[in-house]
Amino acid sequence: METDRKFEDFFRRVQKEVQREIEKSIRDENIRYALQGGKLLRPVMLMLSFKVCDGKNYRKALESALGIELAHSASLVHDDIIDKDNERRGRPSLHVEKGLEVAILTGHRMINEAFRIALKHGKRNAFIFLDTWNETLEGELKDVEITSKLMDHIKRGDLRELSEEYFKIIDLKTASLFSAACRAGAIEANASEDLTELLARYGREVGISYQLADDLVDIISGKFDEGLVLPLVRLYRGKEIEIVKIAEENNKILSNLIINRKEDLKEIYLEEIRKHVKNAEKLASSEKIKDGPFKDMLREAPRYIVNKMLENVGVVI
Repeated sequence: METDRKFEDFFRRVQKEVQREIEKSIRDENIRYALQGGKLLRPVMLMLSFKVCDGKNYRKALESALGIELAHSASLVHDDIIDKDNERRGRPSLHVEKGLEVAILTGHRMINEAFRIALKHGKRNAFIFLDTWNETLEGELKDVEITSKLMDHIKRGDLRELSEEYFKIIDLKTASLFSAACRAGAIEANASEDLTELLARYGREVGISYQLADDLVDIISGKFDEGLVLPLVRLYRGKEIEIVKIAEENNKILSNLIINRKEDLKEIYLEEIRKHVKNAEKLASSEKIKDGPFKDMLREAPRYIVNKMLENVGVVI
């Protein structure tokens, strides 16, 4: 365990350990199906925070990591239903494979199991779970709203509001769970309140940069969704007439925009990603964190995670 010297080594080992925990603890075949193929990023960040805080009860922290993954995967099950996505992690989505009713109920069962683990780990963990799940749900509701009204916002020229809503969604849907994972890892290690809060902020920065990278991959790949809001706002600030023309044509024009201005869009996203990665690296360098290999990994993690995502489209930061 102490032989890891790079974040990549730690990442791969914890992935295997969490996978073994899933195989040992999860008997429901539908839950197992929903969990298969995940990167296990949030559990890894929980375990890294635990180790950087010099945690001792590794087995207990690993169980907490499983709870984080259950909650995350439950949100994906419901996301796929809402977005009508038929594929997840290279396989049919759960609602396609097992039916809508089974998928909805399985998602609820996963949330219940995740909360059971959190409650088992103490009242503080339980409240973190409840607060984070509430943030995730709020983000999902905002996502549904902004997607359904995207064109109306663009036609009215509500560019600043669109950008603000976009970042709220990222913060609530993605960054909140990364933050909760890092906070939970610190709590499992009985870290001080100051260090726990620092790691929670660190996790939030990692989550924002990761989601921005995910959106950039979608944009470069030609997929249109609310991820286009940020570059639209930046590219056409002060040019509302052009925005209206784009919106009035239809989504085909938006797809053409992605193709024709791809390099501009890429640079806009990369600028934002670099900013949040640097924020995370700065937090990871705090004197409040004990020097050693795990602190080095904490600094290394944000850039590694983002680059593993971006390498799918031939980009690195």
